[in-house]
Amino acid sequence: MALDAPQIVFAGGGTGGHLFPALAVADEMRLRHPSASIWFIGARRGLEQRLVPRAGYTLRSLGLSGIKGRGPVGRLVAGAAAGWAVLRCLFWLLAARPDLVIGVGGYASGPAVLAATLLRLKTMVMEQNHYPGATNRWLAPRVDEVCVPSDAARERLGGRGVVTGNPVRSEFTRIGEPTLGPVPSVLVFGGSRGAHSINVAMGQAVERLARTDAPPRICHQTGAEDESSVIEAYRGYPEERREVLAFIDDMPARLAAADLVVCRAGASTLSELAAAGRAAILVPYPHAADDHQRHNAETMQSAGAAVVLRDAELDGERLAQRIVELTGDRDRLRAMGRAARQLGRPRATSAIAGVAEALIAGGSAERGADVS
Repeated sequence: MALDAPQIVFAGGGTGGHLFPALAVADEMRLRHPSASIWFIGARRGLEQRLVPRAGYTLRSLGLSGIKGRGPVGRLVAGAAAGWAVLRCLFWLLAARPDLVIGVGGYASGPAVLAATLLRLKTMVMEQNHYPGATNRWLAPRVDEVCVPSDAARERLGGRGVVTGNPVRSEFTRIGEPTLGPVPSVLVFGGSRGAHSINVAMGQAVERLARTDAPPRICHQTGAEDESSVIEAYRGYPEERREVLAFIDDMPARLAAADLVVCRAGASTLSELAAAGRAAILVPYPHAADDHQRHNAETMQSAGAAVVLRDAELDGERLAQRIVELTGDRDRLRAMGRAARQLGRPRATSAIAGVAEALIAGGSAERGADVS
């Protein structure tokens, strides 16, 4: 198969942690192969419904939901939906016969990649976490290639995979040093859907921060559910130094403007922090599979790039104290940002695109290789 006009399908999404790496690789493939046909398979309620068409790609949607935590009837309904999703993907892929199907995680990834393997199409999985999820652990031995962020992830997949790092959009790698002006700038977010515990703690923390000599400029992404309550909590904060948004569309620009970040510890988020070279206060999501966010956060803290606050210990007083300590020590912020950048893999997107090209051309990357 010539590489001049490949047809590539990306399957999955749901959250920014799955979708943004997929879009980064899709954009890289489109840049390398302008005649390529690239389209996505996603869930009807996922973030992809808004962002994939905006990025210029066709999206085909599946009605899917999670099985974990549901009762017997709910599991039966979700299982039936997954079975129907596999059949729909079989129909789409049989008609299109793409050169490569790439699973990126999320509800739509499993049915689409499974359908592709049944049709004996070339398949590949992008795993973002150092502790791979159940779907990718099941898919790993069945696909042609797996791209993983680290040797730890590869070991947890039975030695399967190519170490590429996590892809981030090129805009993150072009972010320079923080400005560290007279008014510190803090970016707060909890992922594409927000984080309730962070929202509550920041709502309490701003009362103390408002009383400091130089209240920081705060941009706070809340998610849709908590937007109104967080706006209310900021009422007493200086108006010119607060911005509360349900969702941030241009995260690279927001990171570039930040001196300090308060956020969860998802793999994609940490890859973006590393690429941007930004210090962070990390609050790992306590219910993440295999507690992988805690492990991610502790790795950043051990490298000197972040301070970790456990979700169970999070409150307004502790959060405000950490923000005041860090924004008041510019030398430490610079050192943390540089430590974060040392953890980055700026060639990850290019490396994954190279693995995809090798599969399309009929080859494969070296097993266990580090190509980042």
